[in-house]
Amino acid sequence: MLALHPSSLFTRVLVTLVITFGLFALLTFGSVVYFALVPVAERSTRDLAAFMVLSARTVVQLPEELRPEYRSRLESDYGLRLREEGQVSDALEHYFFPYARRLQEALERRLGAPVELRSDRFEGERWFWARVPAGNRAIWVGFPRGRVQSRPLEAALVVLAAAIVLVLVTATILARRVTGPLERLAGAAEQVARGGSPSPLPETGPRELANLARQFNEMSRQVQELLANRTLLLAGISHDLRTPLTRLRLALELLPEEADAELVDRMERDLGEMNALIRQAVELGQTLGAGERHAVDLGKVLADLAAGRPRIDFRSGEPCLHRVNELALRRIVGNLLENALRYSTARVELNLDCRHRPPVIFVIDRGPGIPEAEREAVFRPFYRLEQSRNRRTGGSGLGLAVARQLAIANGIEIHLGPRRGGGTVATVTLPPAVGAEGVKPEPKSG
Repeated sequence: MLALHPSSLFTRVLVTLVITFGLFALLTFGSVVYFALVPVAERSTRDLAAFMVLSARTVVQLPEELRPEYRSRLESDYGLRLREEGQVSDALEHYFFPYARRLQEALERRLGAPVELRSDRFEGERWFWARVPAGNRAIWVGFPRGRVQSRPLEAALVVLAAAIVLVLVTATILARRVTGPLERLAGAAEQVARGGSPSPLPETGPRELANLARQFNEMSRQVQELLANRTLLLAGISHDLRTPLTRLRLALELLPEEADAELVDRMERDLGEMNALIRQAVELGQTLGAGERHAVDLGKVLADLAAGRPRIDFRSGEPCLHRVNELALRRIVGNLLENALRYSTARVELNLDCRHRPPVIFVIDRGPGIPEAEREAVFRPFYRLEQSRNRRTGGSGLGLAVARQLAIANGIEIHLGPRRGGGTVATVTLPPAVGAEGVKPEPKSG
């Protein structure tokens, strides 16, 4: 499908080529008309004007008995008719014909006086009549439209139509050759941004575009290697850290009963927090790709999430079916709810707008809010608004990062905005439906 949006590169290239080729075609057509057709028409009208004047003056000088034969020979051999003043039709009219206009000008130049040129239809054919002074009277000299074989208007329309078609076809092909590889590159880059691994781009076409595709394929390969190395590195760190943590937990279990209970509790909480932090870091490092989409009841999914957490207000309504990766949606909304509960002591609202297509989920808290300049920064790993590094007040800084990466991989959009009266509104827009309406939720196993 052709992208004809005014701001698209294809449209701009197409318009540029159409204008350039169109101007060239108009210049070429104008040059042919001015330097070829006009001089030919001028010469032809001058010759015909001279012959018409000569014919009118000759007929008045011939004896009366020779005039009928002269008129007959003139009509049969040269296509001209001579009529006296009272023999022409009363229905003569003006008729636009570029050749007739030039003929009238040629007659006026030859006679040195205005010439009346009219037209009528005779025996189904268009005729043109010029009133030519001859001696002490005037003779109407006529010729049929068929005598002038040229058809300038038809020729102009044919040339113009052919030029338009050729310009559009040529410009479209050239624009598509330029923008086609760029569109494929943009699609592949979007897949990389979503955590996918696109197929290598064809390294063909013009040298510059082929080199661009080659560099992108190399970059995509290196990105996948970096992601794989990151996952392997974090998995190794997690394994290496959990081993001493397990020994520390075992050591705590073996402490004598007279050990300080408060100190032991703090150490156990610290070990739990360290385990949770390691688990979240590994989750972030794993390939959080796109999962399969199934038709699920969004209201039921949100009700399950709200039931497992305190201080959440959610009202389930009519069933809201939509195709989505349910596991990813649970992780995303769950992380947003945890973030809202951590920064707000008041109740948190969880709303679902199923009338909007695609459906939208809102997580609304009444906390201190997020400054506008930092609403995108909070999605970066380990970024926290609360700078004390206390996990009880600021968290680990990974919840929103995991939510954003999962959202990108599954075509979900997350937007953070201010709540009127204080707080934050997290808007989760689900991916567009692909015929999910009216589909029953798939039963879960187990």
